[in-house]
Order: sequence, then C-alpha cells, then structure tokens
Amino acid sequence: MSFLDTLEGHTKTIQLSLIEKEIQSLKDAIEKEVAGDILDNLLYLLLNAMGLLFLVDKNYRKNIKDFTGSFVICSEDNMIDVSAIFKKISVPFAKQDGMEVKKTIIDNPTSMVKFKDGKSMVDFLLTGNPDIIAGMLNNQLTVYGNLNYLFKFVYLLMLIPEILGINDFKKLLNQH
Repeated sequence: MSFLDTLEGHTKTIQLSLIEKEIQSLKDAIEKEVAGDILDNLLYLLLNAMGLLFLVDKNYRKNIKDFTGSFVICSEDNMIDVSAIFKKISVPFAKQDGMEVKKTIIDNPTSMVKFKDGKSMVDFLLTGNPDIIAGMLNNQLTVYGNLNYLFKFVYLLMLIPEILGINDFKKLLNQH
C-alpha cells in the first residue's frame, strides 16, 4: 500500500468520524425541535441531516443516483425559506451524488412547494400523509414543477427519523 493510499484511508476515516458527530448533533437538535412548541427550524435540520446521510449511507444515496434537481420549500408567512439542490458533490478524491442545503429561496427550482404556514408544512411533509390535492383544495399549499420529484423528496424526508433512530417522530409531530 502506497503512502497516498494510506493518506486517503486516514482522510476518509477522519471525515467519516466528523460527519458522524455532526449527524448525532443534528439528531439531538431535531429531537429538541420536535419536542418544542415552534417547528420553523425543523425542516432545515432534517435537510442538513439528509445531506450528511447521502455522504455516509450508500443505500440512502442510491435513491438519488445520477439525479440533479432542486426543491424550494417556503411559506406565505415567510417563516420557512429552504432550498435543496441535488447534484454531484466533491468528496476526497472523487465526486458522488449528494445534496446542498440553503436557507434561502433559489431561482428556477425543479419543484417548489409554498405552504400557508409552518403547521401546513408539518402536516404535509413530515406526518407521512402527503395529500397534494387535499392540501391544494384547502388552500394549505401551492405546488409548482414536477410532482413526481416532490413525492420522492417526501419519501426521502420520511426515512430520516428512522435512519437516525428518532423514536415516535410522527407521534411527537401529531402533538403539535
């Protein structure tokens, strides 16, 4: 084994250790946010966890293999403005499928969902009941762009609590 191979192995080990610590920190923050009264930051925390999980979990990353696109999730009351950009990202000595999270609205997203308020966002995205038609008829959300991408995004979002080991996530959300 050459020096460069050894160095690459150590670099990956260190990065994985740092990512795992950050994931644990995000898990704690998500649990704290769900237990609190205000959920405005929850989506941002979940998206950051999603981005890190794409780095370390090959099975989870398979869900976005060769996918490029962007999502904007915002609210009419301006309490939620989050963007997720799926693209190839740089990792040591390679590029892989991943995601970048921004706490702003990006221009020309592939899909955009505008919710009436934070409660509407939680009801739709996080409780596992993404009924777009009912949400649109009740004026709780407006959807622009590719609906198939939105359903895939909701599916990926719902996997995060399970992967992180957050017990009773849906039950805690339903208490709000």
